[in-house]
Amino acid sequence: MKNSKFIKALNLQANSIPPVWFMRQAGRYLPEYQKIRKNYTNFLDMCKQPRTCAELALQPIDRFGLDASILFSDILTIPDALNLGLAFHEGEGPKFSNPISSPQDIQKLLPFDINNLNYVFKAVEETKNQLPQDTPLIGFCGSPWTLAAYSIEGGGSKDFHKTHAFMREHPKELQNFLEILSKACFEYLRQQVMSGVNAIQIFDSWADLLSGDNLETFSLKYTRMLCKLLKEDPVTADIPIILFEKSPNKKLEDIVFKEITCVSLYWQEDIESISKNFKDQYAIQGNLDPKVLLKSDESIWEATQRICNIMKEYPGFIFNLGHGITPDIDPNKVQVMVDAIRQ
Repeated sequence: MKNSKFIKALNLQANSIPPVWFMRQAGRYLPEYQKIRKNYTNFLDMCKQPRTCAELALQPIDRFGLDASILFSDILTIPDALNLGLAFHEGEGPKFSNPISSPQDIQKLLPFDINNLNYVFKAVEETKNQLPQDTPLIGFCGSPWTLAAYSIEGGGSKDFHKTHAFMREHPKELQNFLEILSKACFEYLRQQVMSGVNAIQIFDSWADLLSGDNLETFSLKYTRMLCKLLKEDPVTADIPIILFEKSPNKKLEDIVFKEITCVSLYWQEDIESISKNFKDQYAIQGNLDPKVLLKSDESIWEATQRICNIMKEYPGFIFNLGHGITPDIDPNKVQVMVDAIRQ
């Protein structure tokens, strides 16, 4: 990976042109993705086909020549392996048929078996085999808190009412569940590294559900635990770790910790002020608002160049969106963004 601009940036080395990849880069906005998606009723069935996952991961690389690929999978594979009955049907978000509804459900969980997720590791191997030699592959997991929130709620939600109630009524049992998930995430990421990923990203997609002490108690504590396990293990000790906190109710300066390599910024974060505080400590990834890609070519060009100009003296900058790309984006608009970065 000597010639990878993405790996150079993670090592806090300067690039004359910043590397670019973006969250959910393989997905519903691409017509070539939609063509394959039509063959599967349940999204998760598609995720369990390693060759299909490799093909999907390569679609945005082939189309845009991006500087990194990300494993095609889903953050909810671990709850699925814990037998919570996960399914995704067309036009719906994730749904669990056996959610965590009581402390007894946590006690009854089967031990996490890494072999239940072999299809993910085969997808890593298949994708690595097909990627250009100097294009790194990013592996990932959901943060323990994010996995717990989905598992208790039984799917996505606007207010996560059940999860908040469970947190109030059974805080100790929730913490036990978060510890189980932290250890499962460690095993899962360790095996992804053994299968060939070059970096990992942890998605704390529901960090914004928590405020004050709760963010520390139920989310950050377990993300730190996970990262500490990774850094203490000889297999994963040198793997770069990217952390994405979605709209946290706390300053990022008070969230970051020594085990992480790169901070991926939500689109509402002020990249300029954060870069002043993090220079020479952390790589920064971000953070164009995905909605900008719905605007005119001139607006996309201007917003993209603005971020590149702010970050041009920052060794360790990776251009990315400040959240996942949405299905309503025209791929031609993405090309405008990529051209604006590289020109």
